Amino acid sequence: MVPPVAGSGKAVFDFQEYLDAPPNYNFTFPYGETIAIKHPLRAFDIDILAGASYIDNVPASETFGKKIEQWQNEANAVSIRILKGGMSQQRQAQYKESGLNFYQDFIQGNKWLTHRPDNQRISYNQPVRLWYLLPETEAVTRQLIVVYWRPGTQSVVTSFDVTIEPDGLYEFILDPAKLNLPEDVTRFTVFQADGYTTIGESRTFIIDPEFYENNTYLFAANSLAGIDDHWFTGAIKLTLNTDGETGMQALDRNATTKDRSVVVTGKSGSRKWSIFPGNRLNVAEMEYLQDLLYSKFLWLVWNNQIIPVNLENGEFELTGTMRDLIINDELELVFIEANNNNHF
Repeated sequence: MVPPVAGSGKAVFDFQEYLDAPPNYNFTFPYGETIAIKHPLRAFDIDILAGASYIDNVPASETFGKKIEQWQNEANAVSIRILKGGMSQQRQAQYKESGLNFYQDFIQGNKWLTHRPDNQRISYNQPVRLWYLLPETEAVTRQLIVVYWRPGTQSVVTSFDVTIEPDGLYEFILDPAKLNLPEDVTRFTVFQADGYTTIGESRTFIIDPEFYENNTYLFAANSLAGIDDHWFTGAIKLTLNTDGETGMQALDRNATTKDRSVVVTGKSGSRKWSIFPGNRLNVAEMEYLQDLLYSKFLWLVWNNQIIPVNLENGEFELTGTMRDLIINDELELVFIEANNNNHF
C-alpha cells in the first residue's frame, strides 16, 4: 500500500508489479481440435474490495482490545479487467476527443483484437488467428459462423458452437484447412452469432490463388493484447552468427598431428533471417506491418517449428509516392534468433 496523505481518508494501493510481470504469450501452433482456445493468463480480472481494520476500544465489547477486520460484500466489489498491450498517444487523444475509450470501442463493441485490415489476402495454408475478450461477466455459448465462396457457386454457411468464459482471452483458430474449407475457396467471412443475432464485427479473408516460391509465416504480439499472423512471399536469406572463446594448452613432443595448442573453450551462435515481404502486399497490409515492427515478441515458423526471434531496429520504408506506392519488394526485415545455441 502506498502511504496515504494524512487526513485524506483514502488509501492507495500499487499493484503495478503484478501487471509488469512478463506476459504469458501462449498461442496455438499447429492447430488442434478446438476452434476457440482460452488463455486465462492473458487477461487480468482484478476485484477491489474496500475494508478496514481497527482496534476495538469499546470496553463493553466482547472484542475489546482486539484487532477487527471488516470488508464490504463481494457482490459490491469493483471489478477491473486488464489487457497487456499498448496504445499510441495519438489514439488516446482520439478516444478522449470522441468521448470513448478502448474498453467501449473494442471490448463492449465485441471487436476482434487486431489492426489487420478487412478483406486481407491470405494463403490457404496460412495459420490465421483472431483474438477476443468477452465483455459479459457470465459464460456464453455462441456460434462461430463461417460463410465461404467457391468459383461460380453461391455462398455456403457452416457454424461451430463455442463456449466463451469471461476470465480469459480467446484465440480463434481460423486456418482455412482447420475450417475444412475446400481448396478452391476464393474467400470466406467469419463472425460470432447468438441464434439469428450477429455479435460484433465480421472479418473477410481473400484466398490468394497465386503460386509463390517462398512462403514465410510469422506471429507477432500486437498492441491490442492479441497475436497476429503474417505471410511473406519475398526472398529469404539465412545466416549464422557465431561467437566463441579460445585458450592455450602446451603440447609436448608426444603430440600428434591431431592435437592442437589453441583450444575453443566456448562457442555459441544464433541464426539470422533476412526476409523480404514480397510484392504481394497492398498499401493497407503494409500499414498493418506497423504492429509487427513495434512488437517486442515475435515468432518465426521455420520448418513447421516455432522459433522466437527479435527484429533488428532500423528505419523501415513502408510506402512511397515518389515511386510505386508499395515498395515491399525492397523492404528487408532482419530477424535474429532469440536464443543462443551451442549445439545444432
